[in-house]
Amino acid sequence: MKTERLYKNEKWLRGKYWDEELSLYKIGELCKVDHRKIWYWMKRLNIPRRSRIPDNTGYKNKNWLYNKYCKEGLTTIQIGKLYGVYDTIIGRYLKKFKIPSRSREEAAYLSGNINHCNLSQEAKDWISGEMLADGSIQNKSNYSACFVYGSKYLEYIKYIKDTLKSFGIEGEKIRKRYHKKNILFGTKRNYYSYFYRSHSYVELMPFRNKWYPKGEKIIPKDLKLNPTILKQQFIGDGSLAHPKQGKPYIFLYTNGFTIPDVNWLTDKINKLGFKATRQPAVNSIRIFGCSTKEFLNYIGRPKVQCYQYKWALERR
Repeated sequence: MKTERLYKNEKWLRGKYWDEELSLYKIGELCKVDHRKIWYWMKRLNIPRRSRIPDNTGYKNKNWLYNKYCKEGLTTIQIGKLYGVYDTIIGRYLKKFKIPSRSREEAAYLSGNINHCNLSQEAKDWISGEMLADGSIQNKSNYSACFVYGSKYLEYIKYIKDTLKSFGIEGEKIRKRYHKKNILFGTKRNYYSYFYRSHSYVELMPFRNKWYPKGEKIIPKDLKLNPTILKQQFIGDGSLAHPKQGKPYIFLYTNGFTIPDVNWLTDKINKLGFKATRQPAVNSIRIFGCSTKEFLNYIGRPKVQCYQYKWALERR
């Protein structure tokens, strides 16, 4: 279509008039026709006219726009409807006034279009246990957060996904990653790992605030240990050692936490009746052989086959 006839194309004309905010006169100049012909085709194509507002009023006023967008939390679509303009125009004025745009999650929260779930105490304990191990809670806004986990076992990642789903937490597809062997990092062969990320939920944000109060992962001091919490920790970051002499003992690899955190956790495990100590060299917790069987009975076996070997008291 020739340039001078583009005004007969609804998409083109609507884009020039609404998105680019050109006047009828300017569009007429582009098409080399009188502005009244542009107005005729506007009516014929059912393209509504903009509300004429003076400069420095409404969305053209920085303070007004800031209050509506930042303080009242209106979306660009809602603000645009107040004056019969598209949200793209409101976005243009936000950029012009250097008013920072909200993240997608923040906008979803303010509009009420955000994920919610009803977490039972069992769900909270399960998540806390995973957090003591390899689980993490990540956020892109101050309103919601997601649960993230990686494992070399596909079975366990499927278990993570299914368990979260039973709590009302949906997520993305499981991702597969390929790793080459690296002797320096202790990997002697090529292998695959699996990664899962849930969707963001408002109810996961308290976990983020509790476990990462200053950005670094800690052990919350209001954590009350129970079989569920300790089982998920042992599955993710524990091992059963078989010495040449003596009874098997348990290691909980807590070296990612601070020494005070590990001392606190060791004390709590001892108060449950299990004999445990912090290993200073690696900042991990050792549960002595005299408590191994009782500890494994206390936490109960996992629902997945890939970690059953951690309950094998007899040497293979």
